[in-house]
Amino acid sequence: MKATLSGLKSLGLPRLIALGAVGLGILGMLAVFAFHGGGQATALLYRDLDLHEAAQMAEDLEKAHIAHTVSPSGDAIYVAPAQVAAARLLLARDSLPSGGSVGYEIFDHSNTLTTTEFEQHIDETRALEGELERSIRLIHGVRNARVHLVLPHREMFSADQQAAQASVLLTMSGSRPDAESVQAVLNLVAAATPGLSPQNISIIDNHGNVLARPGDRNGPAGLAQSIDEQRQAMEARLSQTVEAMLVPTLGAGHVRAEASVLMNLDRVHETQESYDPDQQVLRSQQSTTDKSVNTEGQQNTSVANNLPNANAGQPRAGSQDDRREETNNYEIGKRVRTVVQDQPRVSRISLAVMVDGKTNKGADGKSEWAPLDQAELDRISTLAKTAIGFDEKRGDTVNVVSMRFASESADTASAHASWMGLPIEKADAIQMLRSLAPGLLIFLALIFFVKPLLKKDNTGENTGDASTLPATLNDGEGRPVTALMETDDDEAMQSAPTQLALEGPRERRPDFMNLSGIEGRLKASAIRHVRELASENPEESLNVIRSWLTPQHEG
Repeated sequence: MKATLSGLKSLGLPRLIALGAVGLGILGMLAVFAFHGGGQATALLYRDLDLHEAAQMAEDLEKAHIAHTVSPSGDAIYVAPAQVAAARLLLARDSLPSGGSVGYEIFDHSNTLTTTEFEQHIDETRALEGELERSIRLIHGVRNARVHLVLPHREMFSADQQAAQASVLLTMSGSRPDAESVQAVLNLVAAATPGLSPQNISIIDNHGNVLARPGDRNGPAGLAQSIDEQRQAMEARLSQTVEAMLVPTLGAGHVRAEASVLMNLDRVHETQESYDPDQQVLRSQQSTTDKSVNTEGQQNTSVANNLPNANAGQPRAGSQDDRREETNNYEIGKRVRTVVQDQPRVSRISLAVMVDGKTNKGADGKSEWAPLDQAELDRISTLAKTAIGFDEKRGDTVNVVSMRFASESADTASAHASWMGLPIEKADAIQMLRSLAPGLLIFLALIFFVKPLLKKDNTGENTGDASTLPATLNDGEGRPVTALMETDDDEAMQSAPTQLALEGPRERRPDFMNLSGIEGRLKASAIRHVRELASENPEESLNVIRSWLTPQHEG
């Protein structure tokens, strides 16, 4: 202990302060890792849980002695990675999690003898709502769902039956659902509920957006909704068509297209009638011929004419009349065209395409972004016009612009994909560092704190050996003999000069060495020669030393 204290004193105040600071820092880091970094790695068991079910699941896990943690919001439970399968099997025994809904298992423990008709009707509605919620949650992108049903029923003394109705609230995990997903939910609810038509279903999302409105599709509101859906569907189709065509060339995430379609909603009833005089067709022909003959001539009234056979032998005089009439009926070419336009028409298409530029290495080796040249933009514009059915007479417009895209997604993906260029997840790397940190701190403590103390202790032990050595090497009169000891320059200066120390050769000083108690430097070869002689002839060397130590009496 005294040697340790003397070694600490010999270090000096600056070194003692530095060692104390290093020791306190190491102890602080060990405490931080002990309290914050020593937790066991956990894996997600279930999330988006109902608070009541989360409490029940936590209680079951605690009874099974499975260590678990609950998120601050109370909707997620984490367990050790090796306990995930066992915990899920344990909870499945109690039908957990049920998704916060009650299905047909509500009838498993019901007492049918004391249940009223009203309670049975409510239980039936709850069971059907719960089963629909479970089925809707299986659709990709749907995180949670709530279904409210009004089953068909008839009031007492009423001849009319109330139609079934339904309303669905969707909680999406991502963006707004597309029309196909909404139609799938609509068909699912309508087919699973007796007497329910799709026109009586209302669907909204958790952001308050109306996805499906109830009402007659043939009415004004239904027609307006249908037209708006057609416009949105056409815009989405045109945008996806352009992006799908340009992605193989420009790469995914380097092109974005947005289309805007203007619809003409005018209802047109048009009738056109035209005649072509050049197209004449004989339709009917009628001919009439009339011929009349008059043989009675005009005679003067006289006595001779009134006599019997007065006209015998005389030529008869008369008149003859011929008449012919012809009627031709012709049909002139006529064209009648009736146009009835009830569906909306595309009036104009506007397309905006934004593409990323090129990244080239500059002279200094750094990446430099440059926009695409005009020739490439023109080629992209031509392809986009062809894809959307561009019509210049209709007033369609296509604009292609080269702009720099943000690289946040790429940086995030690379950060999640690897850590410091290695195919290791960041979470795994942090856990590995937490596991190795205590050992590393202990190693640093041994290097920077314990090693100097051990070095000083060894120096003290060597000094003690030298002091005990004269007890074994003594002359006949019991006087101690000082032993020679190899030491370093710094150690010789810092240690107390109470003994005669002999320094052996060092690699940095192969020719000379210092001898404590003697000024100047001595040759190492001479010292080694003396040591060899002393080791070969110990008795003679001892006698010589005794002669040196024995006082000379005056004769």
